[in-house]
Amino acid sequence: MHKIKTILIEDEPLPRERLEKIVKKIDVLQLLGVFENPMEVMEMVESTEIDLILSDIQMPEMNGISFLRSLENPPFIIFITGHSEYATDCFELDVLDYIMKPVTEQRLYKGIEKVKRALEYKRNSQVKLDYIKIKDRNRTAFLKPSEILYVRGWGDYVKIFTIDGVTTLTYTMKEMEQMLPWKYFIRIQRSYIVNTEHISSVDATKVFLKKYSETLPIGLQYRKEFYKRMGIAE
Repeated sequence: MHKIKTILIEDEPLPRERLEKIVKKIDVLQLLGVFENPMEVMEMVESTEIDLILSDIQMPEMNGISFLRSLENPPFIIFITGHSEYATDCFELDVLDYIMKPVTEQRLYKGIEKVKRALEYKRNSQVKLDYIKIKDRNRTAFLKPSEILYVRGWGDYVKIFTIDGVTTLTYTMKEMEQMLPWKYFIRIQRSYIVNTEHISSVDATKVFLKKYSETLPIGLQYRKEFYKRMGIAE
């Protein structure tokens, strides 16, 4: 069984102890360390293989949102917080789950299932396949990457637009980004991933698709990396 290498960040002693006990009950999790604030783990995150961070948001030295934004290649993250006002930020940052305190074993298990699924597809995406297999509830979808035009985030779902139609799945954009082959797919906006093989042209704010009338928006924070991948000078 593949262990999920996990670290825990929580500044309050009682919630930290409670969460640590719950984490240690979940066999699939390998707890690498427990910390009081993100500043303690900055170097570790950059130098150690970590699959998952369980973190509070409101902390004295650096809050969880700022911490996540500071990471160049962040692991998967689940925020556990007593504050609901950060939900929009977490959506924009593709956080895998957002759990309100007090956390329960059952609720954390649900979040860990998302992590397991995301890691599985991350591993599969590193293998060259003619199709990708996407498990969703009680069905499995088989999609050829070459036939996917783009993916659009839709609340708690994603819509996958292919040459044959649209498939709706209960995935996050972060999960889709991890499972699709990097060679062909790139995030161009918080709600859009596009297959570069289907792009006909690009302007400052939009992507145009070959043989299709759709145009897709380019988000400002994604434009630099997108232009770099496409060989476009800003």
